[in-house]
Amino acid sequence: MKNGNHFWWAVRISWPLLGGVWGAWLGFGGYLRLPQNADSFGTVFALGFFSFFAWVGLFAGIASGALIGGLVERLLRRFGAGIASAVGVATLVNALVLWQIAGVVQAKYPGLRPPAAKPPVSSTTTLPPENPCAYPPPDNTKERAIWDSECR
Repeated sequence: MKNGNHFWWAVRISWPLLGGVWGAWLGFGGYLRLPQNADSFGTVFALGFFSFFAWVGLFAGIASGALIGGLVERLLRRFGAGIASAVGVATLVNALVLWQIAGVVQAKYPGLRPPAAKPPVSSTTTLPPENPCAYPPPDNTKERAIWDSECR
């Protein structure tokens, strides 16, 4: 094989695979964070949108992963780097650039990664106190006046 053995070609093939998986995760990951409501048509509608975004992310990731890795390797090989160092650095640069692209896309389109559904918070309201009229009237005149105003 030209430009290296089977191992280096396997690493080169991993660049578009890494990009495709990264793009599909970016596109479909938001669906996994939605609250699950199986009896809602909205969930099915959201599934369609996030599936579309996953396919777009898959193809965009494949293209960008192959382009970034290939260009970095070609540039390093042109400047005299060995195949091992060129492919290794290209793989590292590919992962870092894809990570940054994912951050930019998430910042620009926050709907792709909605916040996770939080469990409902327990109520902070307290139960009303017991009915004071259920007890006999107090002997103290001040408390008796309050009891009279509430219970009579």
